[in-house]
Amino acid sequence: MIMQAHGSAPHSGKSFWLHDYGMYAPNHAVDGRIDCDVAIIGGGIAGMSTAWHAAKDGTGRIVLIEGEIVGFGASGRAAGWIMPQFGMDQFTIRRKYGLERSKAAIDYCLRAMVYTREIIESNGLQCDYRHPGLMRVAFDERWVDDARALQAMYSEFGMQGLQWMDGPSLQAEFAGNPNFKAALFDPNLGLLNPCKQVRELKRLAEAAGARVYENSPAIHIERLASGVRIVTPRGEILASTVVIATNAFTHMLEGPVGRELRRFQSPVFARGAVTERLTPAQWQAIGWPRGNAIESTLDLFHYMAPTADGRIQFYWIYYGGHSMFGEMEPTASAEGGEVSLQHLKRIFPQLSDIRIAQTWGGHMSGTMDLVPHLTTLGDRRVIYVGGCWGHGLAINHLHGQTVSHMLNDVSSDLTDFWIVNRTPRKWPPTPFDYLGKGLAWSALRRKARRQLVGSIFEAPE
Repeated sequence: MIMQAHGSAPHSGKSFWLHDYGMYAPNHAVDGRIDCDVAIIGGGIAGMSTAWHAAKDGTGRIVLIEGEIVGFGASGRAAGWIMPQFGMDQFTIRRKYGLERSKAAIDYCLRAMVYTREIIESNGLQCDYRHPGLMRVAFDERWVDDARALQAMYSEFGMQGLQWMDGPSLQAEFAGNPNFKAALFDPNLGLLNPCKQVRELKRLAEAAGARVYENSPAIHIERLASGVRIVTPRGEILASTVVIATNAFTHMLEGPVGRELRRFQSPVFARGAVTERLTPAQWQAIGWPRGNAIESTLDLFHYMAPTADGRIQFYWIYYGGHSMFGEMEPTASAEGGEVSLQHLKRIFPQLSDIRIAQTWGGHMSGTMDLVPHLTTLGDRRVIYVGGCWGHGLAINHLHGQTVSHMLNDVSSDLTDFWIVNRTPRKWPPTPFDYLGKGLAWSALRRKARRQLVGSIFEAPE
């Protein structure tokens, strides 16, 4: 079953969130010449947060352009998890960057999570926000040690409030379901509708004085002696500074500045789905009273949470991967949706009749150095922010404040964060990048398949 599109909901087939938003009238496109102090390219969370912070901080004339409509990219397709996650994954970051930097990263993410909630509540943003926490669940006895290892690492970082749940206490929350072997409960997670959130940030930015233009892709970006010139199909923008907040679409930028950025990140495709609404009887049958998010200890599978309207949304990466040759709208895998639905039914046998209402795909931004980027590019005229590995919903709210400090020459604990003005490591040039990514992705998939053997998720012969 596929949801029927709302008559005036542009791109409603791109995600449940865009569909759920309903009617939306985008702002008009850039037409003619615009002069400003700061131009922001990209109407996602990072771009909108930057526009809002810069405008309310008195940075000057702020203009934001979005190539499609606000909410078209990751901000309209992501899971909507506000969580303290940094870079590719915490174990990898701990090994690569050490305890001190890893702890600083988690502290920044925790601050971002709290700040995001503060923005929502203090401004009355309508984004279906709630704060139920996250369970990292072992669905097999062999995977319990993985959850324990995560608990040990987070304790090393000084994270507070973590709760270990053994089988009986965990199963009691899920109607006695024996598939739940153990879990690490982390109270530090909120859920929201990301499309509603980014459009609420747009409202805040405009109220603070920023001008937002949609359907205005940047087709050429170059430095001038006095600043930066950005060309769109119907006009141009002359700015003292440009903030590039295009995330997984950054490799598509053109002109001298676009070429400088091209190898800083690589899009990684992930897929999502929502079920039909569950009936009250179905919810009672499976339990799940906290309405928390669930993340399996497995790699590449099982990210799920209830929606505000009573569905289950779930995401998987196994049937995604690095885009080949920069393709940004690959056909969604019917196999991936069906396999993931079967996994959901194996976790919750009570939902044997549940069906998918909508599937979609979208891109995360992956970096060679495995951490987000937030840096000036050569000089103060260009600031680049991106590369969050699918964990940017919280930190990009805080990045907006950090970038505003950079724009206003404010030295703060935010601008002292170790990724700020760090030189990003580039991906290798084509075709070597695709070869390397392909090999790495194949290895991850093989590992994931090995993990499934002997579990409730193993495919029947």
